[in-house]
Amino acid sequence: MPNTKPTSTAERAAAALREQERAEKRRSFVIVGAVLAVLVIIGGVTWFAISRSDTTGDQVAASGTPAHTDGFSVVVGDPAAPTTLTLYEDPQCPACRDFEAQVRDKVATGIAAGKVKVEYRIVSFLDRVSKNNYSSRAANALYVVADAAGPDAFKKFHDILYENQPEEGTAGPENDQLIAWAAQAGASGSDVRSGIENGVFDQFVVNATDQWSKDGLNSTPTVLVNGTPAADPVNEVLQALR
Repeated sequence: MPNTKPTSTAERAAAALREQERAEKRRSFVIVGAVLAVLVIIGGVTWFAISRSDTTGDQVAASGTPAHTDGFSVVVGDPAAPTTLTLYEDPQCPACRDFEAQVRDKVATGIAAGKVKVEYRIVSFLDRVSKNNYSSRAANALYVVADAAGPDAFKKFHDILYENQPEEGTAGPENDQLIAWAAQAGASGSDVRSGIENGVFDQFVVNATDQWSKDGLNSTPTVLVNGTPAADPVNEVLQALR
């Protein structure tokens, strides 16, 4: 027959203690599981936020790649020209404006004579000194003009932008002004309006800037003469154009 002897007080206390310990363990498992679940959610939200805000290196669709570009370059001039200039420029960069003011006419003469071709690689990192993101908007607009009207219109638009570059810390020209200047450069306003207003090449600009950084470059203008970085850009460009 089964043992029906009453459980002693000590045994009952020990059993109660064991049950309490089991309950504490179950409660600990539940708390740890809840904390881990929250951390997973927070981690997922953080990753999502980062992935949404940092699009560096994201691929662009075919419609997001401008026509008349070679890699990230808009090439102006005879492809067979004996001298190649590669210019990395930000539309908001004052040093780029000063560089262009000193070499632009000589470069234009060299292009027209078939002596030089120029690879313009437009990047954007100076939105921080603009009240309306002029750096990235102007970079996008340059690629929109290249896409819609080709390298010659791009070059004219490029020159207009540097002639009218806003001071750092101010608001740059709004989209309507960029569209008007694009038309002045030879691109139909109806062809460029949507691309300029909607930032169709924004991701292309991000990727071009990312590649500039990956190439070990960190300032504008960066100038290469036949692939060799120029230590004295103005003089070395003028020397190459003689």
